Amino acid sequence: MQIPPDRQQNKIAYKFIKRKAAIKGTKILDVGAADCILKPFFPKTTQYYSLDIKNYEGCKHDFLLDLDKEKIPVNNGFFDIILCLDTLEHTMYPKKILKEFERITKKDSLFVFALPNEYNFVQRIYYLFGIKKQTEIPWEVVAKHEHIQKPRIKDIINLFKPDFKIHKIKYHWESRTSSNNKHFIIVDKMINLLVKISPNLFARDVVLLCSKK
Repeated sequence: MQIPPDRQQNKIAYKFIKRKAAIKGTKILDVGAADCILKPFFPKTTQYYSLDIKNYEGCKHDFLLDLDKEKIPVNNGFFDIILCLDTLEHTMYPKKILKEFERITKKDSLFVFALPNEYNFVQRIYYLFGIKKQTEIPWEVVAKHEHIQKPRIKDIINLFKPDFKIHKIKYHWESRTSSNNKHFIIVDKMINLLVKISPNLFARDVVLLCSKK
């Protein structure tokens, strides 16, 4: 099993919670799980649950709901780990959703969040020349649950600071075409060297390992 080069946030998240996930009976909720790419990596003794707004090919989710409108139908303190990767930017009320995550998790739970840095150097070029991506469909961004939120790195960190302890932050760059293009894999490696110098400019994603305060 391998995680493709254009899904590095999943690989980082797995490394963050690998040890805790290996404990027998650990309950994991993968929010915005899409194709459930991480599910095969967890041991059979782990109780893996997935949540999304719709089912995807190859993964039928345990919970189908709109986090902006609905609560997650489990008791307080049910989960040990929550993965929420590249999902909160698609929601209208991230702070409200984080409160719901706190409700459904135990005191010693771990959280892994990944959000895009919407002010990386490529995005700045797009803004300069008036280029819109597929996630920026005019007048339909909210209706199609695309990237509603446009955070900078400091916005991402400030979102979690009030209620969560941030234990690790990983900044990284990945190209969407790197999964099938070796040249882009090389370019990504070069850009990731620049990420270490200026994450605000060169990081595409921010991955955080957190716990409750």
